[in-house]
Amino acid sequence: QTPEAGQVKDTIDVLPSDDEIIKKKNYWLAESKTYYEYLKEAQDRNEKYYLGNQTKRDQIPAHLSNFVGNRIFESAETILPIITARPAEFIAKSPDNSELGLKKAQKVQLTLSNLYDELNMPAKLEDTARFALIYRFGVLKAFWDDERDDVGVKVVRPQRIRIPKYGRYVSELPYIIEKLDMTYQEIKDFFGEETANKVMGFGTQAGSAEEDKMDTIKRVWTIEEIWTDWWVAYTYENQVLKKEENPYWKKTGNYFKKPRKPYIFLSPFSLGKSPVAETSIVEQAIPIQDGLNAVARIIINHATKTANSPWLIDNSTMTKEEADSIRNEPGLVIYGSGVANPNMVRRDSPPPMPNYIFELWMSFNKSLDNLFGTHSTTRGEREGRETARGRILLKQADIGRLDYIVREIDRAVREVGEYVVQLMKLFYTDARKIKVFGLEGIEEFSFSQEDIEEGLEIFVRSGSTLPKDETSEADQAIQLWQMGAVDPITLYEKLKFPNPQQTVERLMKWKMGTLVPQTQPTPPSGGVGLPAGGTMPPALGGI
Repeated sequence: QTPEAGQVKDTIDVLPSDDEIIKKKNYWLAESKTYYEYLKEAQDRNEKYYLGNQTKRDQIPAHLSNFVGNRIFESAETILPIITARPAEFIAKSPDNSELGLKKAQKVQLTLSNLYDELNMPAKLEDTARFALIYRFGVLKAFWDDERDDVGVKVVRPQRIRIPKYGRYVSELPYIIEKLDMTYQEIKDFFGEETANKVMGFGTQAGSAEEDKMDTIKRVWTIEEIWTDWWVAYTYENQVLKKEENPYWKKTGNYFKKPRKPYIFLSPFSLGKSPVAETSIVEQAIPIQDGLNAVARIIINHATKTANSPWLIDNSTMTKEEADSIRNEPGLVIYGSGVANPNMVRRDSPPPMPNYIFELWMSFNKSLDNLFGTHSTTRGEREGRETARGRILLKQADIGRLDYIVREIDRAVREVGEYVVQLMKLFYTDARKIKVFGLEGIEEFSFSQEDIEEGLEIFVRSGSTLPKDETSEADQAIQLWQMGAVDPITLYEKLKFPNPQQTVERLMKWKMGTLVPQTQPTPPSGGVGLPAGGTMPPALGGI
């Protein structure tokens, strides 16, 4: 490292000149190249296995089975809907316990939940978690969307990111470089026509052929978006297209205590040495998947030989030409002297498969289930005579296995929520009408940057994205009711009744005999069925 490069690397908290930015970019790209290539090699291999190109499938001879039982894909796509099943539950903690402070914190919490739905965060979290399982990490990016005039969050492919190897969290990274593929129109809209023409090579020359311009517009140019905590710059080759101080940080009026890069990494299974985990769940599954595929191919190849075993033909039965004409087509008739004698024409079957082959098959499948936490109950399958309670316990054990990934998702969602609050603090200058679903239908309230107080804290309820086990909750509610530990309204709420209050009122009326009012008929004068005197016979007087 030269002193010049060291100087370029250290001064990242001041907006540099164009020449310094190009020096920094070139140094950082060279610094991150080895780590990027190391990650790319692992990512490409993991992606192949996820897509089903496994165990040297393309190198298997045509006469042998190239079977792939893609349990990696099956397991990954089983757990992804589970770990992102429900919306994250944000909690905004007021800096004080005053009535006004609590009310403002509640408005922040409801606004975050409303944006979570508007931005379709469950789908984006699912994509990010999928990237984390396959590519070792996923990336979310918060930004201000000028078209919507509101907060935006997008998913960034990990392969588009260049980072240094060391630094556990994004806040510890001196820089992040994102590669953007942009068309001429996109560059023109973002940087202006003059900059776009400079990048495209148009310059100010007149008389360019129209077809050349159209060909240029169809092309895509890779722009480097370089972020530090303090500034952002956009470069193309050795040109700085745009630079500015961090647009999501101002000298005063921030929610953050210091500026941050707008990237949030999701990377479970980390040893804490790097911002990206040293392995992924797909990488750990690859050796098991190879074993499963190898065993399956042995079984299929053996079955193929068993179904099409070799012919053993005595030369006294038929000529060599006749023997060569025998094939294994359906309805084949073999004709010849003594051909029905099993000692003269017969088929030789290979020995049966040893039991350990099938035991290996079961063992590899169980290992994959244990690794991903996707046993038969979680996949919706049945094995043996399982009780309903037993299936619930097995499924809860699988969800517990996934809890570590869910905690990492909770952390990422919390960081997204914090960055969203920072953007709202900067850009929600005018009051906005926020509509949310409440107990009495749609509720509306006014929200602006003034509602975000200094010292406000954002949390995400642990495990809130996991699906609730409604069967277990209902079972627990019934047990509490039998013990007299809950009221009937709470019981019906736990049992997911549509209107618990009305159900309890009807229950009380039923117990009092007033649920279905009965009208008593008016007897005619003198009474019905009574003697002329209108008195009841002595024998019926006790009724």
